[in-house]
Amino acid sequence: MLDRIEGMSAHHGRAGWRFTIDGEQVSEGTYKRRYIAALERELDAAHAKLAAIYDLL
Repeated sequence: MLDRIEGMSAHHGRAGWRFTIDGEQVSEGTYKRRYIAALERELDAAHAKLAAIYDLL
């Protein structure tokens, strides 16, 4: 689930988790903060689309 945002990926290997954003390795905290921010932007966009549909009805 933690790698569904474009440019972001999380992989678990023998050494543990590896988090990357646009190919650059970042800390887990940085990754999760940016991941949550990206999810919130997607949710806001979806909410705006639904509001527009509701206004049309």
